[in-house]
Amino acid sequence: MRRFWWWCLRGPVAGLVVLTLTGSALGIERKTPAAERKPPADRTTAAEAHYELGVFYHERVFSDLDQAIAEYEQAVKLKSDFADAHYHLGLSYHTKAKLGVDDKALYRKALKEYKLYLKYLPKGQLAEKARQNIKAVESRLQ
Repeated sequence: MRRFWWWCLRGPVAGLVVLTLTGSALGIERKTPAAERKPPADRTTAAEAHYELGVFYHERVFSDLDQAIAEYEQAVKLKSDFADAHYHLGLSYHTKAKLGVDDKALYRKALKEYKLYLKYLPKGQLAEKARQNIKAVESRLQ
């Protein structure tokens, strides 16, 4: 369960994620100021940082669900085949739809993201849950 270490270490890890997103090394690597301002060259690292921030905000559902969605959207924008980010984006849309006014547009977005998870990781750790969520969302759309 990758999410739980994030929750336990959110303070130090949050700082690490922020450093990753800004490209700063705080002088550890003794980079020049111009080099510190460069965005991370590795899109996968940036995508994973957005994913971890999404997990963090998702766990704070009631206050930060919109922020979680924004972070997951950034993660899949940076790395379109990031299966776990697609699953959690779908879960965030699904949760928001259930907490709100049963929003059909959000259910359709959730369905799309769950299917993308299965496309990229059909035998992944969350595959069965994605299939269950697809059935639940499809029943809401009928």
